[in-house]
Amino acid sequence: MNNTRESQEKIYKELYEKHKGTPMAVSSESWNHKLTRFKMVCDIFRDDDNITVHDVGMGIADMGEFIKTQFPQKNIQYSGTEILEEYVAEAQRRFPGSQFYKRDIAEQSFEDRYDYLLLSGVFHQRRDSSVRDWEKFAQMIIKHSFEMCNKGIAFNFISPFVDFYQTQVYYCNLPKLINFINDDLSRFFEIRHNYALFEFTVYVYKEQYMKAQHPQPEFQKYFKV
Repeated sequence: MNNTRESQEKIYKELYEKHKGTPMAVSSESWNHKLTRFKMVCDIFRDDDNITVHDVGMGIADMGEFIKTQFPQKNIQYSGTEILEEYVAEAQRRFPGSQFYKRDIAEQSFEDRYDYLLLSGVFHQRRDSSVRDWEKFAQMIIKHSFEMCNKGIAFNFISPFVDFYQTQVYYCNLPKLINFINDDLSRFFEIRHNYALFEFTVYVYKEQYMKAQHPQPEFQKYFKV
């Protein structure tokens, strides 16, 4: 786990120093790629107006800017977590009223809680990590993020249904991911594989939150909590 984290920190530090001020500073092809991903992960809170949102692997907090411009009518408290000090410092300069943390959610969950945790583009660049190590790394980040949410989490992966392959990219094993979600997180999940990129977005919801959405007496037998 530590080797994967150290490799990621080295990769993104180099990208930041080489491509500062461009989408490639956080390993994104273009602004439209980023905006498409942001739109998909943020759609998890489409029905909420007063929420807290935590951006895991926030880079320089571009999602914070997206949220501010796209949802001016909503009261959204934005914050984030990163492993790279340079990203945290720049995010704090851009959003002095928000809280940003330098910490590793792959290693543990933390006591702070948020309505939604969002992870955009976090699991794309496997680089020199083995597939097994990368899947374990991704699962721990997702698991700990889910422990920190009140309502749900949203994240994305590169689809296995592509027309080209790159050796350092992770193409998600969908059956394995679905089994992990059901076994370790929640049976309440949604997969969105209906947009231009060779990617998909997943929403996973807390059972207590879903129970509150279905208060009818005849539905209570479907919930354990």
